[in-house]
Amino acid sequence: MTNDAFQNALDALGMDEPPRVWSFIVTIFGDLAQQAGDRLSGPVLGDILSPVGVRPEAMRVALHRLRNEGWIETTKQGRVGLHGLTGFGLEQSAIASETIYASSNAACSDWHVLCFAHVTSVTEQVRASTFTKQGYVAVSAGVYLANGPCVKIPSDALALHGSLGDVPEWLPHSLVSSAQRTAFRALTHDLEQLGLDHSNVADFTPIQIATLRAQIVHRWRKLVLKLPDVPDVLFGASFEGGQCRVEVLRTLDVLQRPAIASLI
Repeated sequence: MTNDAFQNALDALGMDEPPRVWSFIVTIFGDLAQQAGDRLSGPVLGDILSPVGVRPEAMRVALHRLRNEGWIETTKQGRVGLHGLTGFGLEQSAIASETIYASSNAACSDWHVLCFAHVTSVTEQVRASTFTKQGYVAVSAGVYLANGPCVKIPSDALALHGSLGDVPEWLPHSLVSSAQRTAFRALTHDLEQLGLDHSNVADFTPIQIATLRAQIVHRWRKLVLKLPDVPDVLFGASFEGGQCRVEVLRTLDVLQRPAIASLI
């Protein structure tokens, strides 16, 4: 594939604003080097980043920040720096990958609702924050829905168990903002317009594939990791993120993850 075709693909996947370099580097390592001992050299990382406009000095500043924050560790092989995720970085990337690369978030047949007495707005905000971190959906003030059996019923809650009926239209809209829906549609559109398949990517180099994958994964993870961690059924049958996930995973399957050894 010609350099023009690669540039066209880059342009089609371009983001509205340049990515934060440190965040984009985390995406690259999370996609390419998520096993203990995986390392990307400075020159290879620079080759992946340069097509999206990241200059060497910006890469160095970002790597310095990531080392200070415990994400990246660097060793030397002669004069060449070898960079890899720390134990903390590997752990965080593995957690995020469960959502980023999942084909679905299925629900079991059991559901439960916890109902609490009315409290002040400040107390309710604290309670809502606590329960949403545990996978609950705040249906309304003091009412929380979750998939699966209730392991421990709070002493001040009324617990109801059963199956889930039809999801009302207002619930998905309370979970996903209109701006998020627009962003999902935009990414789906860009990937469909790009139209990559196994017949038209054969001439991409491993570095080019790594760059394109990073662009796709970065845009996708910025969207999907902001969603509540709840079963897909609560987002509704017409949820824009569902079609976007299909197109993201299809395109990543076409752009097979290159082996680190092939990037040298």
